[in-house]
Amino acid sequence: MNKNIPVYLYGTIIVLEGLFLILSKNIVFSTIQLTTGLALGGGALVAFVAALTRHRKQVQFAYHEMHALTMLVYGFSVLFFCSSLETFISFTTFLFIFYTFSEIIFCNWVFNQKQGVVFRIIIIRVLLGFVTGIGTISALHYVDYTMQIFGSLFILVGINIILYIPVMKLNQNPM
Repeated sequence: MNKNIPVYLYGTIIVLEGLFLILSKNIVFSTIQLTTGLALGGGALVAFVAALTRHRKQVQFAYHEMHALTMLVYGFSVLFFCSSLETFISFTTFLFIFYTFSEIIFCNWVFNQKQGVVFRIIIIRVLLGFVTGIGTISALHYVDYTMQIFGSLFILVGINIILYIPVMKLNQNPM
């Protein structure tokens, strides 16, 4: 079995959750809460297990462990601790602010590993961090479009995960 299938699945789940949030304008909060919590929590469990099964811990796999653990905590927090749309927005804001800083920190981590650095990827990751941060601030400012902006950010994060898998494949050594 391809060891990257769970990561593809995880990225796809995040994209689908983003689409769900974009289309969630007339959906009751309890449905948003349940769908988001189960989808992202379950997807993160799959990604976390996939990241932990790697025998050789490279930076990108350690990053995916951190990312999956964060999304797992977010998913379960939404399920068990969100009681209103305002709380959901607060939790999601915190998730995306964390994601913003983790992308930038990841780039610094790669530079400090003395591995071959592909500057194009570093620049894309830093830009992704900035776009996520600016998008999060915009979501809080444009309250009529908060869920749509958060949905777009989830799509961006999911696409990033899916597109990064070929890069991870190039840097893997046989186990």
